[in-house]
Amino acid sequence: MDSRFRRHVLIVILDILAPIFLVIALGWLLTRSGFLSGQALLQVNRLAYWVALPALLVHRIAQASPDVDAVAGLLVVGGGATVLAIVAALVVAALLGLPPQSRGTFAQGVYRGNLTFIGLPIILYAFSGPDMSSASAEASALLAFGPMVVIYNVLAVLVLLLPGATGHGNAVRDAVKGLLTNPILIACLIGLMMSLSGFSFPTLMDRSLDVVGQMALPLALLCIGGTLHTSRIRGRLTWVIAGAAMKVAMVPAIGFGLALWLGLSAEHMRIALILLACPTATASYILVKQLQGDEALASGIVVVSNLLAVPAMVVVLAVTA
Repeated sequence: MDSRFRRHVLIVILDILAPIFLVIALGWLLTRSGFLSGQALLQVNRLAYWVALPALLVHRIAQASPDVDAVAGLLVVGGGATVLAIVAALVVAALLGLPPQSRGTFAQGVYRGNLTFIGLPIILYAFSGPDMSSASAEASALLAFGPMVVIYNVLAVLVLLLPGATGHGNAVRDAVKGLLTNPILIACLIGLMMSLSGFSFPTLMDRSLDVVGQMALPLALLCIGGTLHTSRIRGRLTWVIAGAAMKVAMVPAIGFGLALWLGLSAEHMRIALILLACPTATASYILVKQLQGDEALASGIVVVSNLLAVPAMVVVLAVTA
């Protein structure tokens, strides 16, 4: 019986993760072969980020009936684990002897996960069942995205402007503007207002959003694969591996402890750990470049954390099965 249960759990985990990482691998192959050029990859990424993903979020959240208390618990775990991860990262950075201008970069690489392009697809597959608990858990996860986007972006600017950083006012202003115009955040707010008001889209609009939203996940995953091909592991390897390992192992472990302490349900603990185990977001490198941080370290952590995320997600899904 135990053997059958373990086999069933393994099959479920493969059904969740295999499609995600196979499409990422396809994006890597298409870019490597030249089928997707760098310019095409950039345009696909813009289409996914500014059009497809917002349509998906508005459509899903507007139809959702989320558990507000559960969303609050998710945000406490996510925000608490993020703050503790930053503190731990700064301590480790000092122990590893990173120069002051690299410590903010290291901290951002440790805490800032790719919720949109990796976390969202995994959650949607993990809670794709027809039962009401799956639908409620998915709704809670989608509503947690907006606040987590705010938390990540605000903290990113703060840690990169620690003493020793060389950020400029223009870069900070651009970062704040990017937050206020973030399409993911705006889509979450629109979907939430629709859900709370009880207003439903006309059939024409509902179906249009559904069709556009359906292309979000494959486009996002193809972009991740293409980005991994064009990125390179640079910077001191010890620092890169330490940051990547902390991102996919230490951060979800902190979240696991907080989730147990708060008494989150099994479904919401799974959501929290999936979000916290996501590899470092590519956006972290972009902000590091804007604020003149350690670009080599940032790109290295992005690449290695994406590689380590596969076994990390297997562990997370197994623990919360």
